[in-house]
Amino acid sequence: MNSVSQAINGSQANLIANSYGQNTHGPDTHGQDTRDVDGSSASDRVTLSNQASKAQTTGPEIPQESVFLSPRAERAQKIEAMAKDFFSKGQFGLGDIPKLIQRLHQDGILSENQLNRLGQAGFDIPRGNGEQPSLLDFIASQREQLKESKPDSLMIAMLDDAESVLKQMDSLDSNGLNQKAARVSAQLAVLIQGDSGLTSGDKAMWQGLKSTMQLAAASGSSQQASGQLQRYLSLSKGIT
Repeated sequence: MNSVSQAINGSQANLIANSYGQNTHGPDTHGQDTRDVDGSSASDRVTLSNQASKAQTTGPEIPQESVFLSPRAERAQKIEAMAKDFFSKGQFGLGDIPKLIQRLHQDGILSENQLNRLGQAGFDIPRGNGEQPSLLDFIASQREQLKESKPDSLMIAMLDDAESVLKQMDSLDSNGLNQKAARVSAQLAVLIQGDSGLTSGDKAMWQGLKSTMQLAAASGSSQQASGQLQRYLSLSKGIT
């Protein structure tokens, strides 16, 4: 397998460097649950007026059919289920891309208009033959090559971002994730266009990674309403 560093030179390297932004990662926050000495919290106690002791209350169970989710909650549930089915095991590959597109569209995560915009931006679906590695394994192997040959390459950070997106597909409605995926997609467009030494198999893997990033960038709920999707895709199309 040819090293990806062989395909990056001259103007391509400059384009990638110019298009890349440093990630900022905010600290994780964790909520705290204040509990009394008896181990109960305010959220799971019911106090009744004029009653000093706790009383057990019973009532009819709420039928499952009567529980309605808001559109936003229903969408989040579908995204979580999609991520579990396609990405939780880390084995997502080229052959899964058509099935992912079908699932995103079927569940309403990706609208018809968004699909059309993807097509206009040069969205391609490389063919998988079942012998290629998963996208995560491909990222790991390419990153290892770069660390040995060009440890200061910005491509390493790009691969880190791509890996991050694939591992956070359950957060598909996050604006930060959409932006990261769009940036990676634009950088991969530079790489694929300027390739002069990649094998056909490696090129198909890079194209598959780019297409997956395009899907992640396009599928956010904010993209349809805000017009950000069109700007992201215009950037990618301008580079390709």
